[in-house]
Amino acid sequence: MLADVILLLGLCFGGYLFWQGRRQAEAAQQHARRYCKQEGLQFLDLAWQASRPHRWGRRFGWQSRYNFGFSSDGESRYEGEITLLNLSLQRVSTPPYRLPTE
Repeated sequence: MLADVILLLGLCFGGYLFWQGRRQAEAAQQHARRYCKQEGLQFLDLAWQASRPHRWGRRFGWQSRYNFGFSSDGESRYEGEITLLNLSLQRVSTPPYRLPTE
């Protein structure tokens, strides 16, 4: 009986983590697209990198990192990184990239 309750709780927790991961992936894609639009870049794709429980100041939640591909000139490809805590954007980092010449 106790084993059944523990199994059920484990399944519920696993379902919650999956659901939270999907929500974070959607939020990360929205943040990446918005960042690219603001910077005049072309958004290419998004890939999950890592997740873990994390504490940030007084907030505690699930931190996830995503790599996103972008192009500045339509020919070159660069990889940036987005970090989210729950659904909130913590940081965006990009490598130096070539600005298009007009």
